[in-house]
Amino acid sequence: MLKRIFGMFFVLLLLLQTVCMASARIEGFRYNTLFSSAQAQFLHIEISLNQKVSKYDVHIDPDNKKQLIVTIPNTKLKNNDLEMRNLDGKIANKIALSEDQHNIKAVISLPYNASYAEYKTYMVDKDKRHRKTPVLAIDIAKEPAINNTTSSLRSLRGHTIVIDPGHGGSDSGAVGPDGIMEKTVTLAIAKKVDKILSDNGAKVVMTRTTDRDVYAPNDTAVEELQARVDIGENAGNADIFMSIHANSFINDTAHGTETFYYNGSDNGKNLASFVQDELVKATNLADRGISTANFYVIKHSSMPAILIETAFISNNTEEQLLNDETFQTTIAQAICRGIAKYFQNN
Repeated sequence: MLKRIFGMFFVLLLLLQTVCMASARIEGFRYNTLFSSAQAQFLHIEISLNQKVSKYDVHIDPDNKKQLIVTIPNTKLKNNDLEMRNLDGKIANKIALSEDQHNIKAVISLPYNASYAEYKTYMVDKDKRHRKTPVLAIDIAKEPAINNTTSSLRSLRGHTIVIDPGHGGSDSGAVGPDGIMEKTVTLAIAKKVDKILSDNGAKVVMTRTTDRDVYAPNDTAVEELQARVDIGENAGNADIFMSIHANSFINDTAHGTETFYYNGSDNGKNLASFVQDELVKATNLADRGISTANFYVIKHSSMPAILIETAFISNNTEEQLLNDETFQTTIAQAICRGIAKYFQNN
């Protein structure tokens, strides 16, 4: 009798183990465009499962920044009809599901860099009224573009700001693996900064507004850099000087954003700190911090001056970001927020 009871108990344990180890199965898929309590639009995706899963992961694809990857371990597809679905086309373009060594990989393609998105993934239990199966929910909201005029930038009004787009004309600056030139991206970012600052009541003085040498073609480094400093000095009591650059290094894995100021300038240090903080928060790039340097334009400027190394153009991933207009806007907005915070606190 005891043997029989033990045998039945053993069989029951095996059955329970089999159930627990059984792969989850994706049963269906749907999505809706919803609004948060703050009236921010977001995309709500539901992946229906035959059983609840406790483990899943979501991250930005390191090889394609416009893709979010959701991995669901020990899961399979019910049928091949679920492999691809188009989404709303604004917040996200499509979702592709595939089986990869007993795991499901869901690739969500976005029409913008995923660094600009807010997203979260969570399980929702089944219920009698709304859901017959548990679902893995994915919410994606594109961070709203900041208006050129906003109360957070109010402190910019009345200040004179010198913007120096690095390089230009006969000096291309650093060139990325795909041929993107530093002089091109620095001017693009600087123009966006100019517009935001001007829209918020600041007076902006640009050292160049086109692809040209500031002093003369093929001039010496000192002639060129002094010409930029002179523009700032002659701008009429300019409050700050800001030079925009893209970093470069022989090792193409070097990455991140960094801001420099001249040693001994407390206001320069404060400005660098505010701008660096905003850049890191907005771009999700590695924070290389603020540092002192003897760069000519910040050393010879009488007003607080910084030099921003926005990202590494020698790094192919960051080169593509620097060449992306949306990312350029993100950088410009972050710089302007940093400047505004400097004036608020100075």
